[in-house]
Formats: sequence, C-alpha cells, structure tokens
Amino acid sequence: MLDIQSDLEADIPGVRVDGLVSRQFETGIGIVQADRAAGTLGRVLVVELGTNGSVTSADFDAMMQAAAGVSRVVFVNVNVPRSWEAEDNAVLAAGVARYPGLAVLADWNAVSTPHPEWFTPDQVHLEPTGDQALATLITSDA
Repeated sequence: MLDIQSDLEADIPGVRVDGLVSRQFETGIGIVQADRAAGTLGRVLVVELGTNGSVTSADFDAMMQAAAGVSRVVFVNVNVPRSWEAEDNAVLAAGVARYPGLAVLADWNAVSTPHPEWFTPDQVHLEPTGDQALATLITSDA
C-alpha cells in the first residue's frame, strides 16, 4: 500500500492509507478494530494483506467483524512467489463468497500474473507501472 499511496490519493480524493512494511494480516485486524472504535473507518475498507504471510479463515472472519458498519470491504489477493500464495488466495476467495454483497475480491493475482514487468526483480515489489495498475484495480472495486 505504501508504494501505491500517491496513486490512490490521486484516484480517490480523501482516501486514508495506513500501510506499513511487512505488516501481517493479524496486525491489520487490530488496526481496523481501533479505527472502528475511534469512529474513523470510512464507508469502504480496502484490505491488502497477505503478501508477507499466511491468512486463515478465522483471520478473514475477524477482519469482517472488525469492519462491522462499513458498506464494502475490498480484499486484494496476492501475487507473490511464496509458499502461502495459493492458500492465501483460496482463503480470501472463500471468505468473500461467505459475505456476498459486503466483501469484494480485487483479483490482483489474475490481473498481474501476465505482467511480470510490473514487478521489480524480487517479484514482490512493484515498478511504477505495477503501482498504477494495482491502484486502478483497487479504485475500480472501491
């Protein structure tokens, strides 16, 4: 999210990005809980977590509970050369299916897989064209 923050700010006026290097999904749940308690959650929440570790069904459901009151939760799946990629994407897809009309999947994996040029040599971080593509995908689903 940090890499695409300026693109999102240009595409979605008033957007608030809370990104941190290597953040885990579980940590994100706590941040959303705190934002809800503080009354600072917007009407749309974008969750782009899973690149740095595994996501469980319980994590997904906890995030949805934390996000109670928002009108849409957009989950961005992952494209990362790590052992947990397929499992995380399956958990996210199944989770979205359990919350129809509220949770939406932004399928970054499908959009970005044909474009290895969007990624830096580590195949995790994005080049500027990848930044813009991810921001566009999120904006279209938010």
